[in-house]
Amino acid sequence: MIRIAVDGMGGDHAPAAVIKGIQLFLEKKGSATEVICACVEEKIRQVLDHSISGMRLVNCDACMPMDAKLSLSALRNKNTTMHSIIQMLKAREVDVAFSAGNTALFVSIAINELGLIEGIDRPAICVHLPNLRERITLFLDVGANVSPKPVNLLQYAIMGSLYAENVIEIKNPTVGLLNIGGESGKGDELRQLTYKRLTESSAVNFIGNIEGHEIFTGKADVIITDGFSGNIVLKVSEGIGKAFKNIMFREISKSISGKIGLFIARRSIMNYARKTDYAEYGGGILLGIKGILIIGHGRSSPKAICNALRLGEKIAEKSFIEKLTEYEEKWVQT
Repeated sequence: MIRIAVDGMGGDHAPAAVIKGIQLFLEKKGSATEVICACVEEKIRQVLDHSISGMRLVNCDACMPMDAKLSLSALRNKNTTMHSIIQMLKAREVDVAFSAGNTALFVSIAINELGLIEGIDRPAICVHLPNLRERITLFLDVGANVSPKPVNLLQYAIMGSLYAENVIEIKNPTVGLLNIGGESGKGDELRQLTYKRLTESSAVNFIGNIEGHEIFTGKADVIITDGFSGNIVLKVSEGIGKAFKNIMFREISKSISGKIGLFIARRSIMNYARKTDYAEYGGGILLGIKGILIIGHGRSSPKAICNALRLGEKIAEKSFIEKLTEYEEKWVQT
């Protein structure tokens, strides 16, 4: 049985959105997965007046505010919901920990409490992006490490490839390096040195640089970049998807013929909107940590939380962390 620990107080719309997301997950799943929700009881009881089959509550004294600053006191405060779920993962009481709370604190606490897999220098947040080939493109890092070194990006490429093979089931996944041009000499020193490391590595199927307009084409199964650039790309892509949908609906509603066309094409338009909606993938996995940690958007909806829990469940079922750990000799060689 898979067990998932959830930060019930994490997110802009917590705890109501978190509880609803857990309910959706437990209603849709067909397995015996158990959800343990760490919460501040008096706040949870304001939105939950009955028990939920498959969910167990664990009371904590406090929660991490979304705007809390990274500090030693925040890292040492063991009585929060965020600390609680990571401690459960550390003690192997659960298989997955999920939070839509403060990302910087979640990542820092995870590194401090769980540690990195032997040989991995820095973690990376990996997300699923849709592509034109009706498949998934893995994109990392989107915020865990804003100043990586070439060795970090090489390790991201290896972790992303292993994730693609073992979780997404893509054979011999291709890897691209996000850059400002396709030529090997393009980009800053980090990109040029990383290109050289990737070319020399036999651990990844490197196909060269990927430009911004190629991210969603499916040209590469795994695309790597630094956390600063990756976070900007992720948020811009989410904004464009939402804006395009709204502009399209507004424009075609201005005329009778447009409204008729909307009626006919509505299903296709909604399918497009669904594929570009962050809620469809729910969150990203923090790769490189000794444990499965799923990071949700601060503004996660119940649907996003539900899908994030489904993602965590799938990763646990594939025993992916064990496969990363088994790769120890390769990490040292990088």
